[in-house]
Amino acid sequence: MTGIRRSSIFILFLTILFMITAAWGAEKDFLSSGADSGQEPWDIEAQELTYNKETDTYTAKGEVVIKKGERVLQCDWATVNRKTMIARAVGNIRFSSGGDQLQGEEMTVDLDKQTGEIKKGRLFLKQNHFYVTGEEIHKTGESTYRVVNGTFTSCDGEKVPWEIRAKELTVTVEGYGQVWHSSFRVKDLPVLYFPYMVFPAKTKRQSGLLIPEPGYSTRDGALLNLPVYFVLSDQTDLTFYEQVMSRRGFMQGTEFRYVLSPQSKGTLLFDYLFKDLLGREEYEKGHIAEPYERRYWFRGKINQRLPFQTDLKLDLDWVSDRDYLKEFRGLSNNLNDNRTYFLKEFSRDVDGETVLTRKNAAVFTKGLGPYQFTGGFIYYREVDGTEDSLHQLPFLRFDSVKQALWKNLYLQWYSSYNHYWRKEGEQGQVLDLDPTLSLPLRWKNYLKMEGSLGVTETLFQVKEKESDAVKDTGSRTVPRVRLDLSTDIQRVFQVSGKELQKVKHTIRPQIIYNYVPEVQQEGLPSFVSALNKQNTLTYYLTNTFTGKFVIGKGKNGENLFSYRDLAQIRFYQTYDINEAGRETAPGESRRPFSNLYGEVEFRPLSRLTWRSTLSWSPYEKEMASQSHYLSYWDKKGSSAYVEYFSGAGNTYRQINANLLWKIHPAWSADFLTRYSLDQKQNYETKVGLSYTHQCYGIRAYYATTLDDRKFIVSVSLKGLGELF
Repeated sequence: MTGIRRSSIFILFLTILFMITAAWGAEKDFLSSGADSGQEPWDIEAQELTYNKETDTYTAKGEVVIKKGERVLQCDWATVNRKTMIARAVGNIRFSSGGDQLQGEEMTVDLDKQTGEIKKGRLFLKQNHFYVTGEEIHKTGESTYRVVNGTFTSCDGEKVPWEIRAKELTVTVEGYGQVWHSSFRVKDLPVLYFPYMVFPAKTKRQSGLLIPEPGYSTRDGALLNLPVYFVLSDQTDLTFYEQVMSRRGFMQGTEFRYVLSPQSKGTLLFDYLFKDLLGREEYEKGHIAEPYERRYWFRGKINQRLPFQTDLKLDLDWVSDRDYLKEFRGLSNNLNDNRTYFLKEFSRDVDGETVLTRKNAAVFTKGLGPYQFTGGFIYYREVDGTEDSLHQLPFLRFDSVKQALWKNLYLQWYSSYNHYWRKEGEQGQVLDLDPTLSLPLRWKNYLKMEGSLGVTETLFQVKEKESDAVKDTGSRTVPRVRLDLSTDIQRVFQVSGKELQKVKHTIRPQIIYNYVPEVQQEGLPSFVSALNKQNTLTYYLTNTFTGKFVIGKGKNGENLFSYRDLAQIRFYQTYDINEAGRETAPGESRRPFSNLYGEVEFRPLSRLTWRSTLSWSPYEKEMASQSHYLSYWDKKGSSAYVEYFSGAGNTYRQINANLLWKIHPAWSADFLTRYSLDQKQNYETKVGLSYTHQCYGIRAYYATTLDDRKFIVSVSLKGLGELF
């Protein structure tokens, strides 16, 4: 799930089987001329071609080339006996088909029995870039093989960085294989030895042991993660992660995945630490809230297409305690890895590690033309021990898009039903109906206007009241009015750049008026939010600069163009008319203006972006909050970003940075930091160095947090999987 290629460590021997199968099948096609009758004939070229009538044997000598389509066999000498159906090829044997290549010194094939052997054989499989060699490669039956003194690698060249050597190997296609005296070698130095093993010989995904993931932590001690992978079917798999922490204990991890279609797939993960050996010690140091023992985290996401074009989306996030995600952020399948994976595969995120109410939801959706039905259940896991979260068991929504009623008059509505339940506190039901009529108008090309009139009707019923002031049942009707006025002022500037031809400057002033009258709302339960009176004007001023770039020539020599927003600058602020007319007490002043907000984005280069958001208080005369983000990436794969943010009058200030530097096509370095300027503390720092070879990769990194230090060296082997 972290990017690992799910291949068993035994895939080496399975791949040998696959390559041998492809090669022998191709040679049978070449030699079984009877089977090819009526099809494209073989073309045989040689310096000398003879036929012996007594032995019924064809003999080809000297620069023998036998072709059929893309299949080509070259050798020094070849014979075919039509009686025994035994074919032999000798000297510089080279067979190629579709990029796959087989070489050897001597080959014998019994075409009737589909058996044979090749001596000093070497096979290259182009699709997966695999090499296999053997002093002898025997085909002992229709689907059985035997290799003597064989090797396997995905590395090019004669002196390979790594390979697998086996004294003897027997294989049955779509069955099992046996290996005697096999070793994994690095630069011809044996590293791992297996005296005997049995492995599944499948041409599809196979179950087995994945590469172990070692590491060391100053807090948790020596680390070892041993993944075991099981293929349950073509659409499902299961992985167990046996994670050992020498000072902390044993954690069992499980991951289940299935893919039935692009609309139906799911991933479920569960990690369980049977006994936290450091729980008491970490609690006494003040690092965690409680002396935890058994700790776990269950999470997952499912997208499922149901009958009648209905979709189900399931989100699960159930963690044992408030400190789990922070303490185990460095293990396999940690929160950051999961968030990246879930966003990529399901377009949905998981709450951050500081969120103490973890959301679990099952949501059904059904499109009905211009209408949308949504329903489901939402339950919150409260890791802080409280039991006052409002769970929606169930909730229902029925909404519509904006639809024309008459000319420019449109109707849109939202409606919802919620049954709120919690262990402690008020519970009940709420029905909301929210229709809106809107009238968009345009005056020539100068002014755009849209007025809307809406109403929110709320009905509620309460159980387990906390106060007699709360009604058992009730309703509320709140009307609202909105008016939106805007215009666009544009000018195009000619630019004499090589690529940049024109820049369009658009100024959009906009004013939005919102009005909600004061409505009596006494007796509302805690799970119904009050809709306060509103009488506000909000102004926006947006400047957009759009560039027109030449990107090349068309078929007829005409220029081809692309467009990119070079910059956008927006300011907005709200003026509260009610606040401006509010009666004040002696010494009290009115504050009708909200903070002044600014949003800025610059993209002077296609790979360079600067974004800033600011909030300035007109009464405190200072920045209430601000954030700045600068990012860059290049074609080589290097990237960098720096982020600064502060809030609450600069009571907290933090800077984050991330750098990936492609020093060389084979070398890259990375750096990450999260630093608190007000606390003068490094929350997290990571420095890494990676080397990528044609058939393997090595990565080393050092990471520090407030309470831990880690050093990890990981290895990836092409065709075997990866460590992270």
